[in-house]
Amino acid sequence: MSIKYKVLSIKGILITLIFLASVLRLWNLNGFPAGFNADEAAIGYNAYSLIQTGKDEYGTAWPLQFKSFGDFKPGLYLYFTIPFVAFFGLNEWAVRLPSAILGIGTVILIYFLAKQVFQSRAVGLLASLFLAISPWHLHFSRGGWETNAATFFITLGVLLFNKGLENKVFLFWSMVSFLVSMYTYQSPRLIIPALLFVLIILYRQNLVLFVKEIKPKGIIGIFTLVLLTVPLIFQFTSNPGTARFSGLSFFNDPGPSLRVNELRGEHENLDNLEAKIIHNKFIAYGVSFLGHYLDHFRPDFLFITGDPIIRNKVPETGQFYLIYSVFLIFGTTFLIRSNLKHAKLLVAWILVAPLASSITYQTPHALRSLNMVIPLTLVMGYGVWGMGNLVKGKVKVILMIVTAIIILFESIHYLESYYIHYPRRYPIAWEYGFSEMVAKLERYESLYNKIVITDTYDQPYILLLFYKQYDPAKYQPQAILSPRDQFNFGTVRSFDKYEFRKINPDEVGNSQNLFVGTEKEIEENAKILDKVIFPNGEVAFIFAEGGSP
Repeated sequence: MSIKYKVLSIKGILITLIFLASVLRLWNLNGFPAGFNADEAAIGYNAYSLIQTGKDEYGTAWPLQFKSFGDFKPGLYLYFTIPFVAFFGLNEWAVRLPSAILGIGTVILIYFLAKQVFQSRAVGLLASLFLAISPWHLHFSRGGWETNAATFFITLGVLLFNKGLENKVFLFWSMVSFLVSMYTYQSPRLIIPALLFVLIILYRQNLVLFVKEIKPKGIIGIFTLVLLTVPLIFQFTSNPGTARFSGLSFFNDPGPSLRVNELRGEHENLDNLEAKIIHNKFIAYGVSFLGHYLDHFRPDFLFITGDPIIRNKVPETGQFYLIYSVFLIFGTTFLIRSNLKHAKLLVAWILVAPLASSITYQTPHALRSLNMVIPLTLVMGYGVWGMGNLVKGKVKVILMIVTAIIILFESIHYLESYYIHYPRRYPIAWEYGFSEMVAKLERYESLYNKIVITDTYDQPYILLLFYKQYDPAKYQPQAILSPRDQFNFGTVRSFDKYEFRKINPDEVGNSQNLFVGTEKEIEENAKILDKVIFPNGEVAFIFAEGGSP
């Protein structure tokens, strides 16, 4: 086979993989995942508000981070959605499309990164294939997830950093890409500094050489990077930034501290020096952190059951296919035995990737540790390539066929679960029914002066704003965030004629209002006007009136 033909074949395979990744991420994007969660609605409505008024939902002009539910979202993904909302209108497609496009882009990036790290186009193609069909990456490419966008820019940053070891111009753009990821999502604000620290240690000789040869343009570039970093520092150290951290941090969990007191109490002398050395908060929370960190490497999380949070998982599927565990074992073995120049980089990335997720109270957490999918997939691609080199002839052909059949079976099982079982088993995960509820609401709302909507589902106010395409200029003066809860999230309790709260079944029959609640909140003997049904046949919303309007 000529070199020219071989290159054309590789390009053809890569284009096929890009097409596969595109179909899996774009097909019926507005319909699946079935429903539309509050975070997606917040991104969409705030983009719409900026287009209409130049201000976010609270009336702040073009912010770098958005107050939203009191979580102060990093704003870059929201800004990515603005042209899509402007072009497609305020709908699910416009909010999810930027994430899907960046997910496809990551499938392309991983090819070039694998080619660079392993000096092999074959490993690049394998890594691209495994990422294109990966449940972990596919799941977060199909929703309006900031973490997926951040993963794209982290991957781009690592790719450019490697190129920058040979051409220092790329180092500047690598740092820009890392900064972009930090302006896109919270987790990179811890992951990127840690990763850069490790990269500087690993490649200190190259970097010292570049520093010695620095020219005026390089000094300007460094100064530019420093300026771009300053707003991040202010965001992270501000009251909203520290409140967000404290709300999610496992340090809020009193369990380790109570355990320390319990263990010290079992000593005869509470002030015993030995007791203080062995039983103290530093060790207790350190052990807790280690447990949270190791959660992300558990086989059940990676290959069997996946994330315990239903919004972040598909039924009966791990973050990766089960067959990928074999690839990872072989890839890790080959990597340890190799003399690859960038092997340490991959190991460092894998070890750093779950840091941000590990300091939170919910672990393992597929959302906050999504960037793990890239180095792990690279190792898996290397594993399959190495396995292929171990065998020859008919055995190699049989191994390839069996592996392909298993991957195809697991992929079909995942897609069947995603499109059929997921919306029926976990309809609440994506707040299914709000678009249908708002459509039905428009039939009745003109007859009532007040409409009470259940707050059983997460942040109903923003979903109502989104689906009604409520005028942002009219809404902004009414936007009042409630006091934040123990997780540092707030909500809007009312605007216009709408009120969002728990509904007492007793009040429905004694009021002139329209109520939109759940089966637990509205009894069968109430005057029921309409219903919204989940895909599994259960009732999502019930419309009831308390009397004649």
